[in-house]
Amino acid sequence: MNLLNFKRPQRYIGNEWNVVKKDHTNKIKICISYPDIYEVGMSNLGLRIIYGMLNEFTNVVCERVFLPGEDYIKYLINNNSKLVSLETKTPIDEFEVIGFNLNYELNFINFLYILHLGKIPLYAKDRKNLVMVGGIANPLPLNNFVDVFFLGEFEEKIYEFVNVLSKYKDKEERLKVLSEIDGFFVPKFYSIYIKNNKYNFEKIYPYAKLPVKRVFVKNLDQVYYPLKWLTPHTKIVHDRASVEIARGCPNGCSFCQARSIYKPYREKKISTICDQIQKIYNYSGYESFSLLALSASDYSRIEKLIDEVLYLFKENKIGLSLPSLRIDDVIGFLYKKLIPHKKTSLTVALEVANDNLRNKLNKKIDIKKLFETAKILNSLKIQHLKIYFMFGFKEETEEDLIAIGDFLEKLNKEAKIRINTSINAFIPKPFSMWQNIPMQEESILENKQKIILKYINNKKIKVSISSIEKSVLEAFLSRGDDKLDKFLYKIFIRSLKEENYNFYFNWKDIATEENLDYRFYIYQPQDNFPWSFIN
Repeated sequence: MNLLNFKRPQRYIGNEWNVVKKDHTNKIKICISYPDIYEVGMSNLGLRIIYGMLNEFTNVVCERVFLPGEDYIKYLINNNSKLVSLETKTPIDEFEVIGFNLNYELNFINFLYILHLGKIPLYAKDRKNLVMVGGIANPLPLNNFVDVFFLGEFEEKIYEFVNVLSKYKDKEERLKVLSEIDGFFVPKFYSIYIKNNKYNFEKIYPYAKLPVKRVFVKNLDQVYYPLKWLTPHTKIVHDRASVEIARGCPNGCSFCQARSIYKPYREKKISTICDQIQKIYNYSGYESFSLLALSASDYSRIEKLIDEVLYLFKENKIGLSLPSLRIDDVIGFLYKKLIPHKKTSLTVALEVANDNLRNKLNKKIDIKKLFETAKILNSLKIQHLKIYFMFGFKEETEEDLIAIGDFLEKLNKEAKIRINTSINAFIPKPFSMWQNIPMQEESILENKQKIILKYINNKKIKVSISSIEKSVLEAFLSRGDDKLDKFLYKIFIRSLKEENYNFYFNWKDIATEENLDYRFYIYQPQDNFPWSFIN
């Protein structure tokens, strides 16, 4: 096979700088994946952490696999070939464990495609391999496809996981023992059913955990972090090294799923962060770093941290990115510090443009400070400003929608910098404070979207706005239960037959065929959920 016959052949080469290759003899063989194309998957920090941690074990070999491009998918299917790992080109069905990081519901079909391309049976009951899924997505729609889910931060239980794999070789024994450990959910050991219009949960295996407890790392300074940063041969989505400075969020935005899933809020010490940046720089040569947190400016000593990092690299200027900042007094200071170094950008999750609505969402941002910051950015010649907005809230008025365009026009006029804005419909995600609030009807959201776009006419403002139908589908998948497995399977089969890799092109028709009313899951107020067994 000549890789030059495919688009972006670098995706399939492997052999990146700092890659780990091991002999498979007498090793526990694990293949992990972020179920998307290479450029997206290699931008995922969680995958890098698990890859590095597992390869620290002398009795484990961990390799990677990603969703191929459409041309490569067609090649594998037409030639009856198997999808192979990046490191040693081993067919993935030869690994005893295949692990996935699933954070995005629209990647559910990607997950099924990777299994199929590796000739691994899709349903858990039909295969000998152990398929494991972690991430923040609601596990219920994938119940019948997955052997074991991990709920929480895997670093906390990875040693117990490897110990179970070492001690027990039989798949059934492995699953039983894992189900007795906090964080592991083995679907086959539970009965989930609806009685009196409420979800009920019972254990089939008496020693399985119920409720299933989410686990988290208590001390970020004492947990593994990947220092030998895998350096791709091709440009990826987030083409920089990332150093996590905090995990969780100290704020209380009502709509936010991440705040609940990643709590409690924890910070790394400045000394730990600086040491990790220095070592990644030495091992990889990366000159651009992202200080990673849900909001970097919430880090309690962010000014001190920036000073320390810049002093550390006073001879070798590096680029620093601070993703998704909250607007406060410290922003101007930070950017004045950073501007002598490589160009940076600012990302702000503003959500709504009117103060009254923002207060109802419990989103604390001072708009006056944002305009002051924009002027500072202009004076510092910052490249661009990215702002996230949401719409589709019950309390929202037409005035609130129009205010988005008015705000962007005014900001562009005063800041005179390039503005990119992403505008998405609100989805009441599981585990958020507003998980019991119904999503607004599709027709209402479409009308609101038209109003927003009508009042954004400036060519200097680049607008990315979500498809309403796609948002409705995402809500359906994120709030669904185990009845969705046949729906997902049929979407996959139809996509395969028709060679249509816009996987969800006719999802509403398929839902009807499977007697699934997606409206029930997303438009009805609820106080009982299919994920209620998760603590």
